[in-house]
Amino acid sequence: AESEARTMEDELELLGAMFSSDEDELVVERPTGGGATISVRLRPSSGGEQRRRLMEATLALELSQAYPESAAVCRLSRSRGMVGDEEAALLAALTALAAEAASSGEPCVYALVEAAIEKLTELNAGGDCPICRDDLFPRGAAPPPPTYVSAASTPSTVLSVVGEPSCLAAE
Repeated sequence: AESEARTMEDELELLGAMFSSDEDELVVERPTGGGATISVRLRPSSGGEQRRRLMEATLALELSQAYPESAAVCRLSRSRGMVGDEEAALLAALTALAAEAASSGEPCVYALVEAAIEKLTELNAGGDCPICRDDLFPRGAAPPPPTYVSAASTPSTVLSVVGEPSCLAAE
């Protein structure tokens, strides 16, 4: 039991070095009965470009007293930019990784967080449309020049959107 507690402390120390508790990136709750609940705000790797971070989620890992021999329970909350099947796929992958680690008694908190960030980065790397993440323009093509309307235009003038993303196109 003492070695399991030390293992958990080592993992929490590593996460504390990676994520800020001041900015709610990392929250650790320790119930009196042992174990811990760790919440980590996940953001895709974007090379520091905030505007390229179209997705975000909070991963909660519940660790029992028997951790690492007992699998961490994974939950996602406060997700943004993901659809239901993407969330389900991410959770399924994390749950499988946690079960695999528990079957061999290996600590896995860091591995779960890294796997989640990697998957979020893959999902975030879709196209430029913030709604559907499809490409707005064919790869390598430049966006069309802006369309200007003169003051002499009539109110009935309708502008068409060039390069409309597929999620907004009329069916």
